[in-house]
Amino acid sequence: MKPMFHHHYLRLTYVLVVFVLLLTTIKGYAQEERIVKQKAFEHVFGDAVKFDPVMLEKVKADTPGKRHYVDKDGDGKPEEVWFIDIEPRHNENRRPILVKVIDESGYLEMGKEPKKCGSLWVADWHADGMVDVVINYRDLDGDGDLDIMEWFTYGKKNWRVNIDGLRALVSTDDGDDNLLDYDIDYVYYQIPCQNHSHFGGNESFVAYYLNSERNKWIPYFENPFLFYDADNNGITEEVIRVEGHEDIVRSIRWSFNVKQVAGKQRDFDVSISACPKGWTEKQDRDSDFKMFLPEDQTETFNIRGIPTGPVLKRATAREFLDTVTWERVIMTWNENNLNIAFDDPDDNIERWEGIINAASTDSGFYMPRIGAPDCGPLNKRYELLLTPQGPNEYYFNPADSRVHLKYSDRTWIHVDYDYDKVVDMSYAWLDTNHDGIMDRIEIDFDNDGQPDDSWDIAVSRIKPIRWTFQDLTDVLTPVLDNEPANKYFLIKMLTSALETTKKGSGENPILNLVEKSMRDKNISEDIARRLIDSDKTMMYYLSLIQDSQIAKLKKSAYKNKSFWKKFNAARSQGNTQYMTKLVKKHFKLDMPKEDYLTWINRLRKEDKKRVAWNNQWLPPNWGWESEKAAFRFYLGHFDLFGKRQWLDTLIMPTIAEIKNYHFDHNGWGMDILHVGKTAGCGGVTLYVNDVAYPVRNETEKGNPAFTYRLVNETSDKVTLEFIAKGVGPENAPYTVIMRPSAYAGQVHSSIELVVEGGSPGDKVELGIGMVRLPEETFYSNEVSGTMGSWGFQDTEIGWIGMGITFPPKEFIRFDNFKEEHQVVINCKSGIPITYHIQGDWLRGRQFPCFPSEQDWFDTLDAFAKKINDTL
Repeated sequence: MKPMFHHHYLRLTYVLVVFVLLLTTIKGYAQEERIVKQKAFEHVFGDAVKFDPVMLEKVKADTPGKRHYVDKDGDGKPEEVWFIDIEPRHNENRRPILVKVIDESGYLEMGKEPKKCGSLWVADWHADGMVDVVINYRDLDGDGDLDIMEWFTYGKKNWRVNIDGLRALVSTDDGDDNLLDYDIDYVYYQIPCQNHSHFGGNESFVAYYLNSERNKWIPYFENPFLFYDADNNGITEEVIRVEGHEDIVRSIRWSFNVKQVAGKQRDFDVSISACPKGWTEKQDRDSDFKMFLPEDQTETFNIRGIPTGPVLKRATAREFLDTVTWERVIMTWNENNLNIAFDDPDDNIERWEGIINAASTDSGFYMPRIGAPDCGPLNKRYELLLTPQGPNEYYFNPADSRVHLKYSDRTWIHVDYDYDKVVDMSYAWLDTNHDGIMDRIEIDFDNDGQPDDSWDIAVSRIKPIRWTFQDLTDVLTPVLDNEPANKYFLIKMLTSALETTKKGSGENPILNLVEKSMRDKNISEDIARRLIDSDKTMMYYLSLIQDSQIAKLKKSAYKNKSFWKKFNAARSQGNTQYMTKLVKKHFKLDMPKEDYLTWINRLRKEDKKRVAWNNQWLPPNWGWESEKAAFRFYLGHFDLFGKRQWLDTLIMPTIAEIKNYHFDHNGWGMDILHVGKTAGCGGVTLYVNDVAYPVRNETEKGNPAFTYRLVNETSDKVTLEFIAKGVGPENAPYTVIMRPSAYAGQVHSSIELVVEGGSPGDKVELGIGMVRLPEETFYSNEVSGTMGSWGFQDTEIGWIGMGITFPPKEFIRFDNFKEEHQVVINCKSGIPITYHIQGDWLRGRQFPCFPSEQDWFDTLDAFAKKINDTL
């Protein structure tokens, strides 16, 4: 037994030795790679990316989040600030994340927060003394806000780049709205960073890699990605993506957001995706591409003193691309207005990249996908041009209310109306005389490959259009404004007509789905809401219903030749109103009692509760909220909760169960204001004969004495009432009545205030207060009626804004005290006065990188103008 035991012991020892050696080797390789990575960063940034070991240990040993300032030259102004980043967005497997911020513009002050402009942010995962990411937030014009974001990482070679080394993503805020890209761990993860990176307005970004031998940044992959917002309304109407390598173009995608909807920044409708000359179906991405950017159509830059290769010039990109003859082109039209990733149920945001086509794989009609993730093959209109003979041409045909790509070789829609990913019916457009204009439509209702209905579409009124936002909007706006209602009435007539031919034949599963507000087993509540709320989606669905009801009527027993001759002629012209008139007349029908707007508004009506209140979780606290913002009141203090705006959350019903809301670990947000013994944001002081009487009571004893009640609550508005008695002089006290309200969809709370009592001869003024932040920029505007601030209280909360809007005609003065700001306004006994309060929490914004204080003040002024215009 002993020799056998000895043999097993030796074998086990050998395995352990090998395992230890393997681990040692792996660690050695990892450390070697870390050193190579560090050297690569040092090549560009020098000493800036080196971590002083003494300072490193000092910061690690201190309280996480605490700022440590470095004044190297002893002039009292720091050049650096170090800290362990405690923001909750970062991943645990990267913590602790040490950050060194290097001031490059002279903005950093001792004890104050570093801003994301004019500074270099160096991030070190695990605080091990080696750099992992560098982000350079640049202020080009010295106005104190963000202009360019340069994002540096280290990458290994792959199919896009054949060398290891530094990568740079450079985002430019061309429109100066101070919103750029979002990070987690100081890097970009597609999900969820894409939903919080602005990718809109007027912006550009380019991807580069560093070729050290050439000492040059080489543009590759997306070079550039261009976003345009010509009217500066905050909604991107146009986006162009060029993919290539230096001056070689491998593909382009060019998308539009037509007839924009207020508040919907990402709502793209159509794209052109194209392969350039040199592309072949066989080689696809590995083709020998022949399209080179002309020198006069490119621009170059410098990144940290190193030149870049050429990228397409933003200023002339559209004009240039419009002249190109492509090797293959596909138009993708988002018929159902749902532009989300087709095969990823966890990624259902509206795509920011524009419309990404699904690959067309049918023999003889191949077209690769340009970008990812694509919008899928269903409910999109595809128009494929196999061998263009010149630059793209487009036209609008009123007969089918659509914009088309001229000379398309194949045009189709595969309909999946109930989202079970099975084709329910298919449309095909045909060019029967090969003149480049489609003149016939066929529909296969049972998807057996054979058309079940078809009709000619008139071409006499076609209008050539340019591939511009303005041309697309000009021809499609009247369609979207009028045609849904026209189709609704036609459908009503057709359905009634079918019922006269055979009871029950008017039933239509697509109409039934719409009548259920798009709710179905395959459709989530969120998607159903998006679909039913969209006029563009309704245009598509009403077209499907209209065409299927016409096909059924054609197959019915109704064979009146005179009717069908007139009806088919009207259909060929796209004259929906005349078709409706014909059906009504021949079937002797009455128009429906419910018009289109009444019908669609009924379907869109949301019973969901969007406001709430609570007074039980921590007396004497009373809270009230919309799904966008929450407030609380206690003993005269007004407080603010910050919410993540995109979540639409009500917290008051369950606030007693919430884990400590003074910290940002609840998902929805947190309490964002340290009120102390001040007014908070909106508390008041009554001035009687120039003597100040704060309407607050820190002890709950004596006066003022508070009582509270709910005034009214609906699903869209909640109003509370707080009454303070015994305010002011003891011999002639006042009662101050405050009625705050929250409104569905709104971030503000209105406060109606009435003062009663006192002596008739008293001089009475009202001071509305706002706590001073330790670090803040204060703003006041007596003309617009606004008072606000943007600043910082502590690292747990981050940057916040506060705002008070008051009636400008009642303005008297602004006062500044040690702990709070006040606006003082006229106040008359018994006469109500209304002011508004609101807060802004940077972390709660969908796009938090990096709005300036002026952006917040502009928001307050715009809100004040809206309120004053309403009054």
